[in-house]
Amino acid sequence: MKIVGINASPREESNTRMALQTALEEAERKGADVQIFDTNKMKITPCQGYNACKANGGKCVIDDEMQDIYDAINEADGVILATPIYWYSVAAQLKLVIDRMYSYYMTPAADQLKGKKIAMITSQGAPGEEAFADARTVVLKGFEAIGFEIVDDEGFTENNQPAAIANKDDDIKRAVALGDKMVE
Repeated sequence: MKIVGINASPREESNTRMALQTALEEAERKGADVQIFDTNKMKITPCQGYNACKANGGKCVIDDEMQDIYDAINEADGVILATPIYWYSVAAQLKLVIDRMYSYYMTPAADQLKGKKIAMITSQGAPGEEAFADARTVVLKGFEAIGFEIVDDEGFTENNQPAAIANKDDDIKRAVALGDKMVE
């Protein structure tokens, strides 16, 4: 089993990445091979709306580091998306990946995604997980539309300080549980 983590936080030691890393470590402990992509360090061009992917069987024609993410997703059994919440939505670094996933939408390429697991982790400074639940729902529904099976959705709150999540036992337990669900 292989689980891919996509970290969209621009910060090196962010709460988002820490939660993702915790989930992936649990999946690895349960026997999964894991891989993480830090999108802020990658060169990913925004979708140009060429629709060439539709004429090309679902293969995006933009040759950049998103191709590495496509390859990893195609080989994986599951994907964990992780992003901070900025302005009631996901970080731009994740939006680039999401928009480029359009190449799968309504193309034969989506067949290889059927039944793959998807989970999402968000981290925010504000209290109240429900305040930004809609951002997670929209993203996960898009991935569900191209064949993924939603297995978890965790929003971590009150994380204004770097590494704040490390001292929150309940949040760490939730991240571990998410990793566990990915390999069930």
